[in-house]
Amino acid sequence: MPDILLKNITKTFDEGRVIAVSEVNLAINEGDYVFILGPSGCGKTTLLRTISGLIQPTFGNILLDGLDVTDNSPQSREIAFVFQDFNIFPISVWENCTYALNVQGYDSDYIIEQGEKALKIVGLEDRADEIPIGWGNGDLQRIGIARAICSGAKILIMDEPLGSLDPKISAEFRWELRNIIKDSNLTAIQVTHNQEEAMAVGDYIIVMRDGRILQQDSPKQLYRFPNSLFVGNFLGGLNILEGYVNHINLPINYSTKIRLGGPKFDVISKEIQFNLDENVIIAVRPEDIYVFPNNYDYEASETNWEEITLFEAKVLEKFLTGKELVYIIELDNGDTLKVVKPEVFKYNLSIGEKIFAGIFTKQDLRIFKYPLNLQKEMDLQ
Repeated sequence: MPDILLKNITKTFDEGRVIAVSEVNLAINEGDYVFILGPSGCGKTTLLRTISGLIQPTFGNILLDGLDVTDNSPQSREIAFVFQDFNIFPISVWENCTYALNVQGYDSDYIIEQGEKALKIVGLEDRADEIPIGWGNGDLQRIGIARAICSGAKILIMDEPLGSLDPKISAEFRWELRNIIKDSNLTAIQVTHNQEEAMAVGDYIIVMRDGRILQQDSPKQLYRFPNSLFVGNFLGGLNILEGYVNHINLPINYSTKIRLGGPKFDVISKEIQFNLDENVIIAVRPEDIYVFPNNYDYEASETNWEEITLFEAKVLEKFLTGKELVYIIELDNGDTLKVVKPEVFKYNLSIGEKIFAGIFTKQDLRIFKYPLNLQKEMDLQ
C-alpha cells in the first residue's frame, strides 16, 4: 500500500470561487523522494499543506499507510516540516533538536536516543553544545532537518528548504539532504522552483499547473518524454517548429513538413495518433541539435547519417553562459532554433556563417497536437 495516497483532492477558497487544487489523485510510495514543480500559484504549496493537515481539503481523501487521515491533525500524521525560514532558537544545537520532544513530555532516554541519532545523521553530533549564533545557512538548515528527524516522523514535508542558501552551497547540500533522507528511511515531499535541483536528486517529479497534476514520472522520463509542450518547455526548454503531417506510415511513423518551406522530419509517436494534413508542433531540446561547418567531412565521420536529418541554417547569435556555448540559428524559412553546446565545442562557428544543422529525428524529436492557444501553452506562468 502506498505510504501516501490522495483521492480526488480538491481545495477551494473564497466560497468556491478560487480553485487552488483540483481533483488531484496521487500515490507516493514509502521511501520516495518526490519533488513538486510548477509556476507560482499552481497549487504546489496548497497541496503540500493539505497532505500535512495544515489545511483541510474541500473534497477528497488523504490516506497514510492505508488509514484515512483526512480529518486528523498534523500532529497525529507523523509528519515533520522543513521550511526555507530556519526558525532556529538562540539555544544550543541539542536543545533546538530535542525541543519538540521535551515540550511533548517524552522520557529522557527516548529524547537522548532520538537526539543523538538525528545529530549524527546530519553531522552535528560534535557541535551539540554550541549555540548556533553566526552559523552559515547550510549548518542552520542541518539543525532544522535534525529537529525534523528527531521528532520520529516518517514523512518529511519541505517547502523550498534550500531557497535561502547560496547557490554553490545549495548545489552541494542537495546531495547531503538526499543522503540524509535515504539514510533515515524517510518519505520526502519537496516543493521547489529549482528545476535543476529536482532533476538531480528526485526519485520522481510532479509537474503542476492551474491546480492540476500535468505529469508525474522519473526525472529522465519527464525530460525525454514530456506529455505536453508546457511540461517539456518548463523542464529544460524546447525549440518548437510549426508544421503539418504530410504522410503517415501506421502505426507510429509520421512524416511532417515545417511551415513556409522548412525541412521535412520523420517522427515517431507511440502515444498520440495524428491525421493526414493535421497541424502539429515539432519540438526538440537545444542540446539535441547538431551543428556543422559547411566544409565538414561527412565521409570521414563514423556517424550513421541515415538516422539524422540535415538542413541548412545560418548563425544569428553566439554567446557563452558559464560552461555552455549557445547559438541561435536561422532556418531557410525564417524559423530560429536555440542550440546549446559545451564551452569546449570544437567548431568555432561565427555569426553570419552558413552552416548545416542536424537532428536524430526518431530519437530526439517530439510531435504534439497543435494547441488551441500556443502562446499560453508555451508560457511558463
